[in-house]
Amino acid sequence: MTKRFLRISTRHTLRETMGIILYGEQKKHDTGAIAVIDAEGDFAGVITPHHVILGLLGDWSPSEETDTEEVFLKSAESRFGITILEILPEESYSVPPNASLARLVALAGEGERECIPVIEEGRVEGLVYVVDIFKAAAGIALSPDDEGIAL
Repeated sequence: MTKRFLRISTRHTLRETMGIILYGEQKKHDTGAIAVIDAEGDFAGVITPHHVILGLLGDWSPSEETDTEEVFLKSAESRFGITILEILPEESYSVPPNASLARLVALAGEGERECIPVIEEGRVEGLVYVVDIFKAAAGIALSPDDEGIAL
């Protein structure tokens, strides 16, 4: 579990979120998943750059005539003020701090997600990235006694 992760409020706009993601990248933070916190400071969900892109797209669908950056930008600008709460996925998943690797593997396998939030008393304590779950599972499956996988 990493305790160093980005957090944003449900009140942040898409424009602000894009800035936070870019700032996080500059500071070498993992920006593949960001914990979203509600007005009371409790966990509200996880947002990814993919969700932000979908929020910017809205119902815009490019055609041969409108498949230009200029047309996309005009459409996206009208959505910059939408809050994260408006695009936050309804799916909510999390684990307590004492979750087993088996539980983490099961959650990681249920859907496409970047991480699993670790929640205690409504607060985000950390994020467990799926790549780290994979590494832990692979470490068990491929013990030091194994010669690895022959290709």
